[in-house]
Amino acid sequence: MFTPVADRTGGGSTAASYSSASARAAAAAAARRRSTSVFNTSARRSPFTTPGRTTPLNRSLQTSQLIEGSGQYSLESYGASLPTLVYEALTFADRNVEMSAVLSPCGWAWLVYGRRLLVWCYRNVKYQFRELTLPPSDLAHRAQLVVVYAANEGQVPSCVAASPEGFVRYWPSIAHEGSYFEVSTELQGQECDSLVFLGPSLGCLLATTTSTTLLIETAVGPPANQNIHVRHLKVPAGLLGGISRRVSSLVFGSMPTQAPEARLVRAVGVPGAEQDERAVLVLSAHSLQKWYLVPNEPDKLIYEVNVEKYIREGFVDHVWGRERAGATQLRVWLVDMQPTSSASSVMVLTAAVNPQVSQQLVYALATMETGGNTPPLTVSNFSLLKHSEYYQDSAENVLLAQRFLLCGTTAYIYNKNTVLCVSAVGEGDAGDRVEFSGAGDSILGVGRSQGLPLFFSANHGIMSITTNQHLNQSSIVMNESVAEESSRVCETLNLTTTGLDSITASSDSTAKFKAAFLHFNKKNIAQAQALLDELFPGSDNTQLDSIVIQVSTLVLDDTPATDPRWAEINQAGGTGAPMSLIIQNLLFDKATAHQHYMTFLHQIGLWQRLSTAVVDETRALTRVLLAEHSERLAFAAALRARHNDHQHLVDAAIRHVLADRNEAPSGKLTHADLFYQRVSQVEAIVWGLLRAQEDVLSADAAPRDAPGTIHAVNSLMLGLMLAARSVSSSVSGVSPSTADPPLEMIPWTASQGPRGIRTLLLQQHNTTVQVGLDRAEDGATRAKLYSQMVDFADLILTGYQPQLRSLLQVSQDSHSALLRSYERDRYNLIQPLVQGEQYDQAVGLAEKYCDFRTLVEVCDRTENRERLSQYMTQFGSEGFSDFVFRWYLETGKRGRLLGHGNQGDLSRFLQDYTSLAWLHQIKTQDFGAAQGTLRQLAREENNYLSRKKTLLSLSKLCNLAASGPGTNDVSVVEDDTLALEEELIIYQEQLPEPVLTAHSLDPETMRVLSPSELIHLYTGEENTYANEFDFKKALDLLAFIPEDDVGDLKKLIWIRAVLRNSWEHMDTDNPLESISETLLFKTIELAFTQGSEVQELLVPADDLLASDKLGGLKEDVTFKFLVNAGYEKINQLLG
Repeated sequence: MFTPVADRTGGGSTAASYSSASARAAAAAAARRRSTSVFNTSARRSPFTTPGRTTPLNRSLQTSQLIEGSGQYSLESYGASLPTLVYEALTFADRNVEMSAVLSPCGWAWLVYGRRLLVWCYRNVKYQFRELTLPPSDLAHRAQLVVVYAANEGQVPSCVAASPEGFVRYWPSIAHEGSYFEVSTELQGQECDSLVFLGPSLGCLLATTTSTTLLIETAVGPPANQNIHVRHLKVPAGLLGGISRRVSSLVFGSMPTQAPEARLVRAVGVPGAEQDERAVLVLSAHSLQKWYLVPNEPDKLIYEVNVEKYIREGFVDHVWGRERAGATQLRVWLVDMQPTSSASSVMVLTAAVNPQVSQQLVYALATMETGGNTPPLTVSNFSLLKHSEYYQDSAENVLLAQRFLLCGTTAYIYNKNTVLCVSAVGEGDAGDRVEFSGAGDSILGVGRSQGLPLFFSANHGIMSITTNQHLNQSSIVMNESVAEESSRVCETLNLTTTGLDSITASSDSTAKFKAAFLHFNKKNIAQAQALLDELFPGSDNTQLDSIVIQVSTLVLDDTPATDPRWAEINQAGGTGAPMSLIIQNLLFDKATAHQHYMTFLHQIGLWQRLSTAVVDETRALTRVLLAEHSERLAFAAALRARHNDHQHLVDAAIRHVLADRNEAPSGKLTHADLFYQRVSQVEAIVWGLLRAQEDVLSADAAPRDAPGTIHAVNSLMLGLMLAARSVSSSVSGVSPSTADPPLEMIPWTASQGPRGIRTLLLQQHNTTVQVGLDRAEDGATRAKLYSQMVDFADLILTGYQPQLRSLLQVSQDSHSALLRSYERDRYNLIQPLVQGEQYDQAVGLAEKYCDFRTLVEVCDRTENRERLSQYMTQFGSEGFSDFVFRWYLETGKRGRLLGHGNQGDLSRFLQDYTSLAWLHQIKTQDFGAAQGTLRQLAREENNYLSRKKTLLSLSKLCNLAASGPGTNDVSVVEDDTLALEEELIIYQEQLPEPVLTAHSLDPETMRVLSPSELIHLYTGEENTYANEFDFKKALDLLAFIPEDDVGDLKKLIWIRAVLRNSWEHMDTDNPLESISETLLFKTIELAFTQGSEVQELLVPADDLLASDKLGGLKEDVTFKFLVNAGYEKINQLLG
């Protein structure tokens, strides 16, 4: 399952921990003190976190920014900023494509992503960047199969790259991507593992995973004579060839020949006796080979020795003891190897387990002397690590995935996410642990530079781990470096001495503040402080925030004084700083100036005094506004870097922006000059790009041109926004604190309104969906557009987060309104991915931003119940289970509802949905609860009689299922209640046909009628054929009528019975015989016959005769006589 925290490298294996359950208990306190976690997040990534890293505008050459430190070691950023294309590759990487990197000691770095090879110099701020294309391969390319080297310092380097299948490509100069040579190594199915540079004279050593070694030699000469040669390392076949190896065998015993399928551990090269000579050490699963290579001479195999047995003895002696275990009982693995600083020995990372004692896997560092021609016969130093793991066969690859770097006497043992820093000599210590466990982070590659271990982080670029002692020393060097840089920047920014004196004496507050900044850069700290004390005496900060923002804006919008084209503008009030004339360098100078301006605010003590400022009628934190200025500078630099790649679009966009501002270039100035001068409004280019795109799409272009244009605009916009966003994380002290006033925080990259960035990004996403995808003619184009849609969605939704957080402290109503907009945009941004069946990408966004609706829809579409169950566990505390259940109900998929979630969650949820609860209760065989639920549902059912009848029947069945030998009286009472409900159903089912027809009642669909309604139907005029049985049923229904209403209904029944007959012509001579055929007395006789309590059913004769509902009969003497006669006879019979 894809998640936003997936490893970009596609490595599949879970990072191993360095402490087992038993070891953790003993070392918990110490581990807590020593552990260093780098940008660590919770197990599930919060939707309010966004990874960030440094960019070309926030780090100077060779400066090290302290990221985090604890215990003995600290983690720092290292070297120059990453090139923009490298940053984009890291940001937009397809998570299914493996990514890896190498940091060479000579200062060159390379990143491999698919067939892309990105090369740059990480120790030089004026870096050289090149992109090359690797040979075709069916397997994933790896950076360890690439070497970049320069024969001489300052020369453009060459590059050798091998595919995993053994196809080698050689570029004599990386400056010419299309000029290369190729050769096949004919490995016959073996897979290449690593490429080791041995020097310009020897070339590179190519090692396969099965320990086959080949020498890749690159011929140096005129271009026509340049070529590559490949040869296998082998023992010379002459008379004396391999004599050293044979003598060693005689003296030290038989040495095994390298098996053709021996697993390679590591191949390394170390300096030989002469400058061009190299010793090559090849460590396989059990043995160590040493070769000696000299240019233009035969290869020499010095020795081959089984080192595994000596390391095995070391484990026996240092861990288990010979009394507990013999050497043959152990399982030993050689994990990795590094040469020591003296090059006369190697250190091997090794692991072992003794199955007869326990499954505890222990690690050790074993040092062996390899400097001479004699093979090592013992371990010179065996350092047992205090970290262990629980060994399982299924996890062997994970447990043995560690590699290590050796710098001095410290070993840095690492896997994809963790670095363990331990002493490599003496008895092993517990060490410090540094974790690269942020969301999406991992170690892509490692290297050494100037004695420091370097790690390439997927999120944060090149990082170094240093001891605190080294940190203190480097701080001194850094301070000197910063001082030199400040001096250089002063030359760039400052006016002449006369000009500086002029603005120092100025009465304008902004000019004085600018003078204080310039004096600070000249190291005139006292004069700078005096100016500030004059401007802001005591704690008076009234004008501070507005002046700080004004000067920052001046830095962003300054013009170069040395450019004669800007002379008129400079005379009109520009600062006239002698900055570069080239736009790209001009932006770099502005960024540098702004960095020093921020440093000035921090070091002079103004940063802590900053509060809020008003910009465009909106109040915001001044610190945030300054950080946004840094972001705009990064945005502008990234735009200029891409200008030539998208020149038509960018030029058109700039013209739209300037036309909207009513600006036009004068003299020799260009549109680009005007636009890039005003960095404070550089975001207007986003609107301009949409206008330029609209021009192209509305023209009579071929349909296939539209997706290409949209893709280009998307690529440009995303690159610019991400370049800006990456700067925000590097500016310290920007995040709001509890001391700040509660304000709504709207990042400029997420501004609202018709031309707000958020609005424009949403428009572009919509254009991509409606136009780009619709007109895309092939799957590759659609895949690119879908990937950009993911990035747009991530960018937009991330922009919502600070605004949502800030509104929690400002206005609950505003927060609720924005949250509704966020949820609407979240669904609309992700839904096109679902519709396009890009499920992994949709799920990745939905997981990151907690879009439960999308997660459920994807799981339902793909019928992936396992993933849905995982989400119920993962998001259990956030009500995901209830959301799933509610979604099934709302979409009418109730049948699937009962098959999901744990029983407790579903039972709790269904308490509010009793119409389904009984099904779940039956499924869980809780028949007693099901009977009660069904009985309650039957009582409440008023819509359908047939449903009520079914519910009652099911309730009876559940009662039977729940009953046993111990059935108590409660069940009997409950059965009596059910019987009464069933009796009412029978009365309704027996309604005469004329009644049903008259009231349009269908026996299959008619609603449940109340007892009162049934009485009226049985005795009403619609029952044209009513007889004494119908009226008797009406009387029986009185038992279901509330006592207060019985009297009136009873009188109504008898009155209607009276009115069913004509009383005018009855024979009064034989009154009993005359009334015997009336419905009134037939009903009385039927009740008497059936054993009913007639006295209770009858109403008194006087009450009956006095009713106005009798109409004319009320005054009819004959009628009164006959009724009284009948009552007299009844009373006589009753007694």
